[in-house]
Amino acid sequence: MKAPIKDQEEVTKLLDFAERMERPAMYRFLLALSFDYGLRPMELAGLDSSWFRTTELRIPIGHSKRKSGRSLTIEPSIHEMLAAHMQGRTGRVFLNVQGNPFTPRGISDAFQRLYRLADIEGSCYSGRRSLATKMVDRGDSIFIIQKVLGHAHVNTTMEYVSVTDNMMRRALRGAAFIG
Repeated sequence: MKAPIKDQEEVTKLLDFAERMERPAMYRFLLALSFDYGLRPMELAGLDSSWFRTTELRIPIGHSKRKSGRSLTIEPSIHEMLAAHMQGRTGRVFLNVQGNPFTPRGISDAFQRLYRLADIEGSCYSGRRSLATKMVDRGDSIFIIQKVLGHAHVNTTMEYVSVTDNMMRRALRGAAFIG
């Protein structure tokens, strides 16, 4: 089953609910990196503060699915969220309550917990699929989306995208023969 696509209202609800969680800065940052940058659970689990540069996030070789590195341009707000979450700490970004680095499964469980408590259907891949769909909806090239998501093949990227009502309206607008 594919991870459900989330709309802005659901993402806002998740963010609001994250504020009531025990570690709100962590959940806020997880959501931002998932929905705004499409990071995978394995990338989130291995994330290190040293990977954040002024304007980019550099995921080194071996920390992404393809076993190759990738680089994403980031906004200043990501540095602010990183600082709020890390509180002066350096090193691995996401630690569990025992202070150990999250595993990819632990990241998945954290997302599941947030979705369940917020009463929203979703998974750790909902952010990636929502980002890809939103980018196609606004007219971004599938090849740009492929690079953002770190896919080797564009066919994989296409599997992440769902057709939205907005896409259907735009496609049908002006295509009618009679009306």
